[in-house]
Amino acid sequence: MRCPSLAELPPPPTGRTGWPWTEESPRCDEALPRMTIVTPSFMQGEFIEQTIRSVLLQGVGDLEYFILDGGSTDATREIIRKYEPWLAGWRCEKDAGQSATVNEGWARATGEVLAWINSDDWYFPGALALAGRTFAAEPSVAWLAGGVDDVDVMGRFLKRHPAAPTPLVRCLGRSAYGYFQPGMFWRRALVEKVGVLDTGIFSSFDHDFWARTLAAGFTLTAVPEPLACFRQHAGSKTGGQFQRGMREDWMIFERYRAQLPPAGQRQAAEWLREYEADNLLLTIYRLLDGGRRGEALRYLLEKIALAPRVRPPRAWFGALARVLANRPPAWIRG
Repeated sequence: MRCPSLAELPPPPTGRTGWPWTEESPRCDEALPRMTIVTPSFMQGEFIEQTIRSVLLQGVGDLEYFILDGGSTDATREIIRKYEPWLAGWRCEKDAGQSATVNEGWARATGEVLAWINSDDWYFPGALALAGRTFAAEPSVAWLAGGVDDVDVMGRFLKRHPAAPTPLVRCLGRSAYGYFQPGMFWRRALVEKVGVLDTGIFSSFDHDFWARTLAAGFTLTAVPEPLACFRQHAGSKTGGQFQRGMREDWMIFERYRAQLPPAGQRQAAEWLREYEADNLLLTIYRLLDGGRRGEALRYLLEKIALAPRVRPPRAWFGALARVLANRPPAWIRG
């Protein structure tokens, strides 16, 4: 039986703002390095078709795409099957988590350039062609990133994050941070040298990978164009696990701090404390809104040393009052 072209497939369902993938990107017939993209997935049936189409309709010829799902019970399996003829491989079964899944896909990869895109994010049209051209033109480039747009659950634009070659001191301190995973690509040789993702880290394994890559002497090559979108929604790991991620960030700081001089270590720690303080109230209010009052109170008291850094002044005490009254602010649900 002849395999239908992607253009012959029925269009994706409508109803969400910002869906770009009803048509194929302009075809790129240049000789580009083979690219392997991995999508780790679990219970993202609401979003994954947009992700899949954003990869398969890129218009690049030498593309290898794996979708590795952790055993979703929503519509994910049926959606993946719809695109099976164009996949290098897929599965839908219990796995060891996101980082292990990316490592599994990379272990199966035959591409010179590797990346992963999560099942609630997507690439802009032409992203893979731009990345491929950059790697082809500059053999010294081993780590490439473009800008990433934050969007809401409906796909509406929120904020753009430009990529930037942030040094290790700022990376460990998450200060003027220029690393955003959906817009990143790596040569296989870099991954072989620095190692794959740390499966012992739940939330910040990507942050660990950036720091380890910098510690190994690699520098990010940034392009000004936005390459991908990151969707913010209640079910995303990033949105719902900040306090766990911060504990991991401090562990990562301890892991790589010896690569910095003493002054750099002090500066990175100061920046990381500021970063945690800047996000403290939002984390507390999300916990409170999610019915996790006890956890919110424990975390707020655990971080009392950050109170003088929280802005506006006295906001920490206002948060304490809200937690004691079990009354999250109305805007947290907006």
